[in-house]
Amino acid sequence: MNVINTKKVFFLLLTILFFSCKEKQQINIEEECIYQVTSHLTNKFRAPLLLPPTFPPPPNGKEYIYTTRDSLTSYMHSVNKFIRKKTIAFLPETFTTEKEYKKEKVKIIEECTNDKDLIRLFLKLEKNIELDINKIANSKKDSLIYYNEKHEKMLGKGFQDIDILLSFSNITFNKNYNKALLIVGVSYGRLNGFSMLIYLEKKHYHWEIKCEKILSIS
Repeated sequence: MNVINTKKVFFLLLTILFFSCKEKQQINIEEECIYQVTSHLTNKFRAPLLLPPTFPPPPNGKEYIYTTRDSLTSYMHSVNKFIRKKTIAFLPETFTTEKEYKKEKVKIIEECTNDKDLIRLFLKLEKNIELDINKIANSKKDSLIYYNEKHEKMLGKGFQDIDILLSFSNITFNKNYNKALLIVGVSYGRLNGFSMLIYLEKKHYHWEIKCEKILSIS
């Protein structure tokens, strides 16, 4: 092999190595962003509103003067319900939304973002991924599980054992990985759920929800 051919082979190998490293780097960035977004949204939907304590009506319609102890008991009941650890279930894979359905929602999407490239990518993205719940940040130490056929066959669809069921569509990112668009399904019970379009932007290394639109309620 002469010197010229050797240089050509070396350059070719160097080029292959460069693009291979670049592709791996992009995959790592995308995976990191996926779990940043899913973690952020899991934390959002796992935290119900802390409603003010309420009191039951007096027995037999009689007048009753509520004491400080009554107030503290009711308050602690509300707080404990709010801070207790929860069981959060996830669909094992992201889901694909039909192209026709997404096209029907273009006007809603455009109310959230005017980034044409991001919308175009969102409309054509069909790549499902398996979710690794071990990579979802869990600062509250909740129980994170996969929702499976066992739950489907249970009375009440398994909601006697879980507090929240979350499902994520394929997450669309722009080329700089600082904008994201997806649909999230949230269920707090068999007949208590909704789907939502969410647009996020990443600023100072943190994702922020910039727009959210309800798509359906069950």
